Amino acid sequence: MRRRDFVASLGMGSLMPFQALEADHHVVSADPYEVEVDLCSAYGRYTPVEDFYIRNHYSAPPSWTPALEISGEVEALRPLTPNALAQLPRVELGAVLECAGNPVSTNSLVGNGLWSGWRLADVLALAHPSPAGAFLHLIGRDGYTRCVPLERASTDALLVMHLNGKAIARNHGSPWRILFPGWYGMDSVKWIEKIVVSRTALPVTGKSYVQVIREPTGLHSESLPQIEVKSVIAYPCSGSVVPPGHLEVKGMAWSGQGKITGVEVSADEGSQWEKAAFQASPQYEWVLWESRLELNQRGAVELVARAWDEHSHQQPEVRDSHRLDRYAQNWLHRVRLLVV
Repeated sequence: MRRRDFVASLGMGSLMPFQALEADHHVVSADPYEVEVDLCSAYGRYTPVEDFYIRNHYSAPPSWTPALEISGEVEALRPLTPNALAQLPRVELGAVLECAGNPVSTNSLVGNGLWSGWRLADVLALAHPSPAGAFLHLIGRDGYTRCVPLERASTDALLVMHLNGKAIARNHGSPWRILFPGWYGMDSVKWIEKIVVSRTALPVTGKSYVQVIREPTGLHSESLPQIEVKSVIAYPCSGSVVPPGHLEVKGMAWSGQGKITGVEVSADEGSQWEKAAFQASPQYEWVLWESRLELNQRGAVELVARAWDEHSHQQPEVRDSHRLDRYAQNWLHRVRLLVV
């Protein structure tokens, strides 16, 4: 659905049904390839494959026959192909994937997808990891490498081959990729070729995704948390001119740390808040929310949205001044309008 059709649909007066809708997207970088989606032009449960954001670290490798090598602290060193994995149960899971550097904006590096493949824990079990293993070194065919604790594979992590019912596209990691639901996207390695079960973590390098905190004793760095709670106002778009009276405000909210349990919207820069309505969603998916506001005073208006999850994680009003990195941005989203 393009922007003009989306705007026309807003007169429906209720939450739009969960469905895949076509959005606008923008190429940010050609090499490495980076594409962001415009959330102002899309409003649906699952982000269409053609509009799902892309954040590659290196050039996408040529097409290749999938074979996954699991080595290191394992008892059975063997390459795994789709045929070798056919004995495992297939899993389908809806989840938000968000780039760690995604800004607080509707031009976003985030999407909600329906992923399917095999549980990573089941895949690793075929190689019989030894008790000495503590970390996974994930190596993509493009040369990109990440390190995560082995225990993270024991939850809902997947080896993915399909997105929204289709074989994943080249720039999304074809023929397969890793997915860690609830965690920022840099760990969900594309074009996965090797997994090394190791006793030790990989050393931190200049390309590592970490949060940098300024403390009285100096700078301190630590791993990024799970996806922080966040809400975005998708309609109206910033800079919109609207008439006085009732205004439907719509958006998305998500958290990797628990289900969204509340969303509020303010039309007076955060002095008073109105509850937004939304339909409950599975654990890792975003919710689609809407609120009906009354704008009777003409002039400039600032809308603000905030959300929280079941564990009381809430968006901060502004960025922590002690944070020096640019990751996990989740302060309040603000949209300025003109009421005439």
